[in-house]
Amino acid sequence: MRYVLRAALAASLLALPACGSPDGIVAKAPSPSATATAPGPFRRTPLPARTAAAFPAYAVHATGASVGVYDKPGGRVVRTFANPQPSGAPLVFLLVTDQRDWLRVQLPARPNGSTGWVRRADVSVRGVAYRVDVLRGAHELRLYEHGVLVRTFPVGIGTSRTPTPGGTFYLKELLRPPNPNGDYGPYAYGLSGFSNVLSSFNGGDGVIGIHGTNDPSSVGRDVSHGCIRLRNADVTYLAERLPLGTPVRILA
Repeated sequence: MRYVLRAALAASLLALPACGSPDGIVAKAPSPSATATAPGPFRRTPLPARTAAAFPAYAVHATGASVGVYDKPGGRVVRTFANPQPSGAPLVFLLVTDQRDWLRVQLPARPNGSTGWVRRADVSVRGVAYRVDVLRGAHELRLYEHGVLVRTFPVGIGTSRTPTPGGTFYLKELLRPPNPNGDYGPYAYGLSGFSNVLSSFNGGDGVIGIHGTNDPSSVGRDVSHGCIRLRNADVTYLAERLPLGTPVRILA
């Protein structure tokens, strides 16, 4: 497991709704008693021509207290992200383009798919062996390692009124709810993407997540406010393997 915040988080976490969005988790700061396992050693990104041969994706981790995002290499700072995130998880981006001293990264921000440039000097880069595909029509999550399909899992997704958005995202944080038998199960990943129809939810900003559930009968159906539900054993399997920065493609 690469990084887990153990909640005992804020008091509002004790009454998580049985919805699809883990905003009640990811929008709150951890209590002083929260603990986390540290991420492993980082790997520096090679030049673009060699990246595909090494890892299918790369996660970009902040090394300081904040990271400035630029509109272009050497341009102006257009926004700043704090490290750690409000949840207490480390700040992570997904690498899009490597230009030596500058990295174009996907941002955990609206609108979905937003990108910007960060200085290599402000981050460390680590290879990611995994990819997750979510097929909404099939209600299926597919886990790939170095491009090879290794497991499939049934999932619950958003309803027609609160659909799970499509696109390419990444795992930005992994949290352990205070009650493993509650609405979110034992683990909840926050994604870099957001609901297209909910601008806020449960005190958060409509972020989409992948989490467990105390209602396994909801898996395989359109039931959530946009999040992806897994059986608790399945989300535990993923939490023990997938590092932050793992790409998540949500497909038709």
